[in-house]
Amino acid sequence: MRKFVALALALIQLVFVAACGGGGGYGGGGGTPPPPPVQMIATPGPPNVESLKVDVGPPGLTFPAVNTAFVSVTVCVPGSKTMCQTIDHIEVDTGSVGLRILSEALTSVTLPPETDGTNPLAECVQFADGTSYGSLHVADITLPVSGEAAANVNVHIIGDPAYVASIPSNCPPGLQREDTVASFGANGILGVGPFTDDCNSTGACPLPPAPPLSQNFIYYSCPTPGTCATTTATVAQQLPNPVTLFPSPDNNGVIVELPSVASAGATTVSGSLVFGIGTRTNNGLGTATVLPEDPFTGFITGTYKGTAYIDGYLDSGSNGNFFTDSSLTACTSNPNFYCPASTMSETATLRGTNAATLTANFSVANADMLFSNTSYTAFSNLGGTNGDAMGFDLGLPFFYGHNVFTAIEGNNVSGTMGPFFAY
Repeated sequence: MRKFVALALALIQLVFVAACGGGGGYGGGGGTPPPPPVQMIATPGPPNVESLKVDVGPPGLTFPAVNTAFVSVTVCVPGSKTMCQTIDHIEVDTGSVGLRILSEALTSVTLPPETDGTNPLAECVQFADGTSYGSLHVADITLPVSGEAAANVNVHIIGDPAYVASIPSNCPPGLQREDTVASFGANGILGVGPFTDDCNSTGACPLPPAPPLSQNFIYYSCPTPGTCATTTATVAQQLPNPVTLFPSPDNNGVIVELPSVASAGATTVSGSLVFGIGTRTNNGLGTATVLPEDPFTGFITGTYKGTAYIDGYLDSGSNGNFFTDSSLTACTSNPNFYCPASTMSETATLRGTNAATLTANFSVANADMLFSNTSYTAFSNLGGTNGDAMGFDLGLPFFYGHNVFTAIEGNNVSGTMGPFFAY
């Protein structure tokens, strides 16, 4: 899961690839429904809470970022405490896996290459809105506010000049190339989704199929940057979910905690990225309802206006709520977004693989009107179309006012095995 690009006044970044207390709809017999639980946002700091901010994004963007949550990440040459660089505006994405950094943002440190034992490795990753390509390297990483750290992490350096000069023919551009900060919309992406590795958690990432079929992740062995050939990648060679490499106990999942945003929007939003679920007093599930995901796809089911969309998910890397609704007018200048004449209140039912359900209430405003306030970067009511006919994507707008849990596969979290979403 992960990423997308959409037009707004011209072009605005949004994202997809692949939960605060509260349950489903009130089922009382005519009584007054209970008030919603009060949202508690953990204070950033050691040992497990990172600062999270929604803002205009890094310098170099053609247009400001919208509904994009950022952290900073420090990368160091393995074993060094001095050959390091802290990179800001790394997007947090619960719909993908792995740390990926744009080459132009990595300016003051040279990381050693990751190899297959002989040759350096490279990777092509296809997001929903485009394709990124670059070399793989190894780094020690630290989240500077929480102090969470991991050593010898495989990192994707997107847009490495030596490599993008000769992009393999089976790494198609999709809607666009996303090998620069301007086209990617961030200095990098921290994929903290529900899986342990980006391609195949249980074995080697396979060779890509013959066209017209494709796969989202393709690995290459590169005797030189211009002579890369497709290769399988073992679990150890793939990009890992960095959270799984953090010290126990805070390595079984994450919570994205962002406060509510008014209907008109907000200039910036500050919140927290909490590591671990049910491991400390600041990350318990509380009254949240767990929605187990399909262990192979990471999907749940979202039922909206009578249609069950089996490719459902909650994704902090999407800058809108994306779903199919022919009754909502698409924007003229931004056809990927909806522009109803008045703000619409919508409801969906989310269902996990165990038949547990949750009501998801959200609203859809006129995207053109929202985008006309160019000083705002956060909108809780931004919605748009979904290219997957069975897709139902609740993106960052839904996260505002909720604490959204993403548990990683293979972990028993408070009696339920990951992967799951909860809120």
